[in-house]
Amino acid sequence: MTASSLDMNKQKGISISSLLQAFACSRQYYFNKNAKWKSSDTYTICKQVSCACNIHSEEEIWDAICLIHPEISPDSRDFLSSCITAMKHAPVRPWTDTDITVKSKKVGLYGLLDKYDANTGECTLTRCCTAPKTGCWPEDAIRTAALLLCVKETCSLIKAGMYIEYIPSGVIRYYEPNPKDRRRIVQTIHQIHEIDKGAFPPKPLHPPCSRCRFVEKCNGHEPRKLSALFKK
Repeated sequence: MTASSLDMNKQKGISISSLLQAFACSRQYYFNKNAKWKSSDTYTICKQVSCACNIHSEEEIWDAICLIHPEISPDSRDFLSSCITAMKHAPVRPWTDTDITVKSKKVGLYGLLDKYDANTGECTLTRCCTAPKTGCWPEDAIRTAALLLCVKETCSLIKAGMYIEYIPSGVIRYYEPNPKDRRRIVQTIHQIHEIDKGAFPPKPLHPPCSRCRFVEKCNGHEPRKLSALFKK
């Protein structure tokens, strides 16, 4: 990475999606930092179910999804049906604005807030994964903390927490970030800055290797053990 691109990244900041990738595994961020972001089929579906309001027809929701995401696979229709069924007894959180870009110059982050309700000041995060048995997933705790930092600076709005919609499970939970979540943000931002300067990060304690597409590249970067050099 050139000095000019480093300066540009500093001005723009770190996307919250990049922050989460580095939080899960800093090496995933290293191998994927220049890739173009693309919205997944599952997120597009969950977001539309979340924002459907008074639209009760699955056909209408599917037509809107195909308009928003023309490349979506027809096979995703079954996932839409399951999400609608799951959310029948879990009314989605109210909203007046959606897809709001929020950023914090102070911590150098930016991201997209899924929903905001101007009537109550309520913020909502929409997720396309199933819900844990209790609380929220660690990455959602980090996501919530990062978004609230950005909301505070962008909108001059101080909120203790936000709602998380786990659309595939039909579960909505409220989460308030704690100091540990914000500490992890600071640590991960520091890791990202070191990687952007050219450092190759060490493997984390519990790397997600079993579901990582970079596992071969990653293993290829491992230093050779001295004992291997003397094998006959």
